Amino acid sequence: MRFLLRRLLFGLPTLLGITLLTFALSRLAPGGPLSDLLDPEQGRAVTKEQLAATEKLLGFDRPLHEQYGAWLSSALRFDFGRSLTSDRRPVAEKIAAAAAVSLELQGAAVVLLYGLGIPLGVFAAARAGTRRERCLAALLFVLQAMPTVVIGALLLILFARGPFAWLPLAGLETPGAEPAAPLARALDHARHLVLPVACLVLSGISGIALYARAGVLEALRQPWIRAARARGLPEWRVRYVHALKSGILPLVALLGGLLPWLVGGSVAVETLFSLPGLGRLTIDSIAARDYPTVMALTLLVAAATWLGFLLADLLHAALRRGEVDA
Repeated sequence: MRFLLRRLLFGLPTLLGITLLTFALSRLAPGGPLSDLLDPEQGRAVTKEQLAATEKLLGFDRPLHEQYGAWLSSALRFDFGRSLTSDRRPVAEKIAAAAAVSLELQGAAVVLLYGLGIPLGVFAAARAGTRRERCLAALLFVLQAMPTVVIGALLLILFARGPFAWLPLAGLETPGAEPAAPLARALDHARHLVLPVACLVLSGISGIALYARAGVLEALRQPWIRAARARGLPEWRVRYVHALKSGILPLVALLGGLLPWLVGGSVAVETLFSLPGLGRLTIDSIAARDYPTVMALTLLVAAATWLGFLLADLLHAALRRGEVDA
């Protein structure tokens, strides 16, 4: 309990500092969400008096510390206002719609990352020094060196034409398709997610597999592993139960840092594959200087990252305690 309270006391000022820095940078950057209203080429030219009245209505004429105080007061009540874009939708509504897409994408990616990365790492550790292990390690290092954007572009090129052109390249549903049965719609939706999920998995599986390899390889060198083999335990049980139980601790610690990577990767993936998720919403909101949406997204990502690290620390401590008790 003391550990949890200490992390909470350190985490809350960090969240506050992140929102304060983001608020200051967004307000001090040149231009603004209303700057296009003065552009006659866009057919939106208004007088400076009208612009000043709009800024006063939105509170942009107040000092920065008062604007931040008003935003923080509303955020504590989970009221993030309305978007400054033309649709004027509530920010919470826009984020909820985008979060559903991102959670689906990232949830599938995390399951596959651990479901495929851990067995690959155990396979590599069990065959350390062999030709197959060196070839696998070389492939993993190549994938680790490739940016997510490059992997996504290669997938688009590979599946854009030819014998592999059977997967959709963008969006979440086939455009112009007639309403179908729920199962058909679900299958179509799943087909649209194959390439984006594959892009995230290919760009992140190296870290999971290499961490698993290092942890299991260290565990396999311990005396108690030799004792387990001497008792006649099957090799698969030695590797995937005893060695993996000890070698999984680095993977638990990695779980906390996986969320920021997924958020960053989702920006590229959702842009490449035209998915209406949080990453795409972030890019669009920054480009439009949609301050309320940018601030809400910043707070959401910072809080989720902090909670991810907190959860990883708690799991790590629980596993450590289990090892000591055992």
